[in-house]
Amino acid sequence: MTALSPYLWTFWRVTGLWFAALLFLLPLRRRGKFRLRLAAGLAGGVLLHLPVGLLSPTSGLLWLVFLVSFVLVVGFFALCADISRSAAVYCAVWVMVLYHLSCSLAIALLRALDRWPLASGICAVGSVAVLYLAVGLTLARWMPVKGTYQIGPRQFSLSFVLLLLILFLVQLSTTLWYGEDLPAFWLFPLLMEFYCATLLYLQHELFKKSYIRQELDTLNQLWMQQKAQYSIARKNILLINRKCHTLKHQIRAMRAMVGDEKVIYLKELEKSVRIYDAIAKTGNEVLDTVLTEKSLYCEANHIQAHCIADGHLLDFLDPVDLYTIFANAMDNAIEYVQTIQDPEKRIIDVLVYAENRLIAVQVSNPILRELRFGADGLPLSTKTSADGCHGFGLKSIRHAVEKYSGFLTVKVEDGCFHLRVLLPMRSG
Repeated sequence: MTALSPYLWTFWRVTGLWFAALLFLLPLRRRGKFRLRLAAGLAGGVLLHLPVGLLSPTSGLLWLVFLVSFVLVVGFFALCADISRSAAVYCAVWVMVLYHLSCSLAIALLRALDRWPLASGICAVGSVAVLYLAVGLTLARWMPVKGTYQIGPRQFSLSFVLLLLILFLVQLSTTLWYGEDLPAFWLFPLLMEFYCATLLYLQHELFKKSYIRQELDTLNQLWMQQKAQYSIARKNILLINRKCHTLKHQIRAMRAMVGDEKVIYLKELEKSVRIYDAIAKTGNEVLDTVLTEKSLYCEANHIQAHCIADGHLLDFLDPVDLYTIFANAMDNAIEYVQTIQDPEKRIIDVLVYAENRLIAVQVSNPILRELRFGADGLPLSTKTSADGCHGFGLKSIRHAVEKYSGFLTVKVEDGCFHLRVLLPMRSG
């Protein structure tokens, strides 16, 4: 081996691991005070990794080095990235794969060009740099979904099997390259390492597509439920309209036939009927249906629902998509304001208007606590919370809006939660 080889090995043992960790960390969701966490994680990781990083590759302690390195990388991701524990471990698997692959590649080039020390060093460093750059610009960015990893038990187990196989190949290749004579198959372990890394990536993509397909199937099921719910709501509202319309005319006819005492009674009855007479009339039958349905619920639960909407602007939307957008938005707002003790703050405002060739839909309600937002701009899902303003409700809205090249944004401003949808206005 060349005189450069031990130096290069030590360099990658100490720093190469943390370069790889940075590549997979940067695309992920970050914890608060990220820069401070990053600096502390890198400093602590390098210092703790230094003693094992200086061990000779032929010392027979490769498994100990692997274990220490793996634990340090898992802790690094847990400290800096806002992801689950399983995702942190999975990221550490990828870091170890890239790290060992880079070490094997560097040593293979040094061994192959042993007669030309300078050329071998340049080729080794250059090849590893290209490998890191390629992974950083492709795999490390492509694999996360919305800044995190969705890892199931099978994917978790298979990744560990491939990692252990790569570690075995690294041990085999190290034994071969540091021997006196190179056998004819000395490149075989390196090729197998590349194959295992490729297999790990393909496995990840298959599970990733499966996860996305399951989420899409769930959204489609919710869409079908919304379709059935809209049909039922529409029939109910039409029935209420007919009954109330008939009842109002009957009250007017009876008023001329009874005395003063019964007139007072009929006035109270007519006042009750006006609850239904306040059915939303926006110019869009679907929007009238969903707003009336939710307004009746608000009236029964002492929630003030205010609506200013030009329903004609939304005539181009599919009825089920339109129902999905407003039903989920109203349900989210209703579920949260019901937790507010002060009845004066149980308010929901709905606006639909045109602005600069865009159709704006906004649903707002007071909010008394802070929300944590994910990389996709939506509030992070927490099943135990009572606000109902996240999870598949907002995903369903976004899915419906994106069919029409629209955008969904949510924000908290001045003590209010604002859900805002922007849709391009249809010409003609």
